[in-house]
Amino acid sequence: MGRVLRIGGITLAVLALAGFVTWSWLTAREAVPEQSDYAIDLEQLRALAGSVPGAGPRAIETVLVAEADMPRGMVFAGEPFEPLHQVHQVFRLVWEDRTVLVDAAFPREQFEQMPAFGESTYHDAGWQAVERALATADQIVITHEHFDHLAGIGALPPERASHLRLNAAQLANTEALDQSQVPETLRSALEPLPAERALAVAPGVVLLAAPGHTPGSHIVYARLADGREALLLGDVAWNLGQIRELHYRPRLVTLMLGEDRSQVLAQLRALHELAKTSPDVAQVVSHDRRQREALLASGLLVEGFGG
Repeated sequence: MGRVLRIGGITLAVLALAGFVTWSWLTAREAVPEQSDYAIDLEQLRALAGSVPGAGPRAIETVLVAEADMPRGMVFAGEPFEPLHQVHQVFRLVWEDRTVLVDAAFPREQFEQMPAFGESTYHDAGWQAVERALATADQIVITHEHFDHLAGIGALPPERASHLRLNAAQLANTEALDQSQVPETLRSALEPLPAERALAVAPGVVLLAAPGHTPGSHIVYARLADGREALLLGDVAWNLGQIRELHYRPRLVTLMLGEDRSQVLAQLRALHELAKTSPDVAQVVSHDRRQREALLASGLLVEGFGG
């Protein structure tokens, strides 16, 4: 009996050690590769941005749709699981004669289904501004196919389908479209964007493919009429610190999201290097509250959707 107990104890100890090692690997910080095979060619983006006649947008507007705490350790691998306040915002590029909406957020009912961690707030006025913008935008582009960026299009009538610009990978992600409750009538009315790695869609605006976080992720490059430049990154990073410090979310989150981690790490490295060589090109992160406040204070972002 004593021998059996010893074997049982050893087995439990081995399992506990294996569990600890696995958990450590899933949550520990990982070094970002020194070299990246993801290219961000600013000169190409600038040339494409100028290939569509007309001046670039005069402003980048933003509305806040929701705020929610997230465990810091889910954003920065190896950090404590204390609350980190995140925002959910939608951007609109504005010209004198047109608008391009970047992302579509999500209605209150889907916000209320999100797992709760700490404090959370839904801004009905922000969502209503997004609804109005969806009804009037000349183009609607989605940085990637996760419901907090995509679900707002679910209420878009089929007659507005020509204004919604999804790429082929986004349209093929039926699981994400189902989660966002995008009706089949709308899906069937959509034509995918041309299959180009970098695609100009409006004066001063280029979509740059960035698959990894999702298959259809892309970055939105915008060169404003006054010459300022911005990259709207979607969820390549959730916090600017991930780019500045090359400190990515843990493998556990990668597995939960089903993202291609190697592709995203390559993008982080490329963005980190770009920030050193072209610091005036703003890298705008969708969920970073502090960065949002700083960009509003600097005037690069404008609070609220105008008329």
